[in-house]
Amino acid sequence: MITIQQDALHAALNAVTRASLKSSLAAFSLVRLDVKTDGILRLSCFNGETAARAITNVVCDEDISVSVDALTLKAVVETLANEIHLMIEHNSLIIQSSTNRTTLRIVDESIPVLGDENMQSIATLHGTTFRSLSRALPFASVDSSRFVLQVLHLTFDKDTVIAQSADGYSAGYVRESIEGPAEQTCVALPLSFARLLSTLVEDRDTVRLCTSGDNRYIFQIKNLEDSKDLTLATVTSAENFPSEQIMNLISEARNSTTAHLNVQQTSLMQSIRMVNAMGTQSTFVKVVNGVVKIASSETETGQARNILEGTASGENANVWMSAAFLKRAVEACKGELAIRITDGKKPILIEAGNFTAVIMPMMVEGTKDPFPEDEAIAITLPEMAMA
Repeated sequence: MITIQQDALHAALNAVTRASLKSSLAAFSLVRLDVKTDGILRLSCFNGETAARAITNVVCDEDISVSVDALTLKAVVETLANEIHLMIEHNSLIIQSSTNRTTLRIVDESIPVLGDENMQSIATLHGTTFRSLSRALPFASVDSSRFVLQVLHLTFDKDTVIAQSADGYSAGYVRESIEGPAEQTCVALPLSFARLLSTLVEDRDTVRLCTSGDNRYIFQIKNLEDSKDLTLATVTSAENFPSEQIMNLISEARNSTTAHLNVQQTSLMQSIRMVNAMGTQSTFVKVVNGVVKIASSETETGQARNILEGTASGENANVWMSAAFLKRAVEACKGELAIRITDGKKPILIEAGNFTAVIMPMMVEGTKDPFPEDEAIAITLPEMAMA
């Protein structure tokens, strides 16, 4: 029999079952429980792409190894409180807490589980560092025909790690300082795996990246204060991610900047919501005489126009862009952010600290300038002669 506190079992199940799937393949929807009398319970799930394992301490008087439906076990445990007892009776797993007793059918199906793999360490990150790198994730492609872009691309050097993702219309870039490997290592994490990882890592965690073979990577997530011990493994993509092209786009955009805007994140987010309220994604940003303006295209609903809180330097400029892409970038920033504009036909940069987003402009034909008053003809009065 296994004895464990409800909060410990719930926390472990809540993490590991995110790697399970409701599928016609029974193995993908299972959680396997392995425990010996040493008091270490291992919970394992596998969804065809990701293998996950959570470890927690229990009191146990026998060796147990069974598989049951993952989401059902999680749902049952969520209804319980205090101390829980798990035991085997015939072909069932019994979950008992106080007067509550639930029976789950044991499934005779094997799933891949993480054991004591021969691993080589690549880098160890603070949870805050990994969460910062995850700001690049929203820019990854969700188009199945662009498999090479359905990744979070990580580049580890001896003192930095760079995260990149792109969808062909925009790209995200984050750079963080770390103690990395002696030789550069690139890892292209599958998008679904990277998203799962980002939901499991918290600020106070420690994240250790290891490799157990060609294109096989393992992430260990630990927090001793919370007794958190998670391990996730996946096979990465061997496709060539356009990392160098993204760096070239960023460099060219910086070098050809004609207008440099510094605006407040809250002011820009409010304006983006105004654009969305008009039922359009077409967003116009204009700099004129140091003033930064933003507007939606004109729709049947109306037109949003606003003056942003911030300043601008350089030449007057304007550009059309997608509110959806702009929103991704702005949500990754806090406080003041910089926008670099060229001639309306080249990439726009959104920058804040160690984060950079590249957004391709929209080519909008025949749309009127939402701020026509700026184009009014200035009348210059002749100087009056001195008497």
